[in-house]
Amino acid sequence: METIIVEVVKGIGSILVQPALYVSILIAIIAGFNRIKWERKSFHVRIHSPWQELKGFFGLGIVFGVALSIIMVFVGFTLTIGWIAIFNVVLIVLLIVGLFRMASTAYTIGIASLVYYAAYYFDWQLAPFEDRMLPIRDLYIDNFMIVIVFVLALLLAVEAFLIQFSGANQASPMLRKSGRGKWIGAFQLRRLWLLPLVCFIPGHGFAALFDWWPIFQIGNQTFSIMVLPIVIGFQQQVQSQLPAQATHKIAVRVTSLSILIALLGVVSIVIPILSLLAFIVAIAGRFWISYRHRNEERDAAFKFTPQTDGIMVLGSRENTPASRMEILAGEVIMEVNGMPVMDREDLYEALNENRAYCKLKVRDNNGEPRIVQTAIHEEDSFELGLFMVESK
Repeated sequence: METIIVEVVKGIGSILVQPALYVSILIAIIAGFNRIKWERKSFHVRIHSPWQELKGFFGLGIVFGVALSIIMVFVGFTLTIGWIAIFNVVLIVLLIVGLFRMASTAYTIGIASLVYYAAYYFDWQLAPFEDRMLPIRDLYIDNFMIVIVFVLALLLAVEAFLIQFSGANQASPMLRKSGRGKWIGAFQLRRLWLLPLVCFIPGHGFAALFDWWPIFQIGNQTFSIMVLPIVIGFQQQVQSQLPAQATHKIAVRVTSLSILIALLGVVSIVIPILSLLAFIVAIAGRFWISYRHRNEERDAAFKFTPQTDGIMVLGSRENTPASRMEILAGEVIMEVNGMPVMDREDLYEALNENRAYCKLKVRDNNGEPRIVQTAIHEEDSFELGLFMVESK
């Protein structure tokens, strides 16, 4: 029993020898500090922590990774070291080239699987990433591809869930100029999630390269255990709607794509070559989802623009009067302490009417007015902690 526990711990530690994990962490760190630069460029202040992307990387995705790993262990999910090596290379390249936007599992798993099939079809040598006891030419490639298709469909469903319930969290506001030179508000949605996925490798796997690699004997079959760092990325800009509305639309489309891939997986059981079509559809479908969102945002009217009857709000800093009053992105401040306000100067003047208390009349995202109020403490921001869209 103790030996099995030691081997399992070694298998879990196998995630640390895969370069894609370290590249993903580095990209998340760099993205956080780059975000700080354009937050300060827009509002002269840092909005979120520079470690926000890294915290999200080790967040909700790990819960899904553990849950899926339990399922994969029971069904005996297996990969080959050749496929894993190709996956790491593809993920690294896509992260470097496209950052979060290109890290969807539709791209990483789809491209890796197509390249792996090409290696099988053209008899490419994958040494040293090929088990001598299980060369790629001896693999039941059709069955292998069909299994990957179903795993991809499942991971796309998880991706949709993460986008729906986490994609808009702590969205970063920004100011930019429209095509007509007017200042408008927008949000950058950018997330990276890690899903550690346990799988088995038939044959001796990486034990040929690393003596300490865990090996199991099940009947006459030899297996290695490994944790694969599945990384899911999401990045979109929103300027015509609220971030939560945008992520909901994208999540619905990704869910539809996952269902389509699952259906192609079922058909490929009868017609195995259709598994390759499933990967192509996944890649093209995910690209179309991002492309359609960009076109919709480009053609739609801007939501976060200077108003004629108040101040458009993009959000508020944490632990400020604005956050205590729960003033939300897209809402318009029409009155402060009973005085109409149109810009920052009007806001200052109205706040000076009562330095200890603030009462606002706000038009919410449904067009309905509401009154919010709070006490003003000595350490509070004089601007209430608001991020506003103004005509500069």
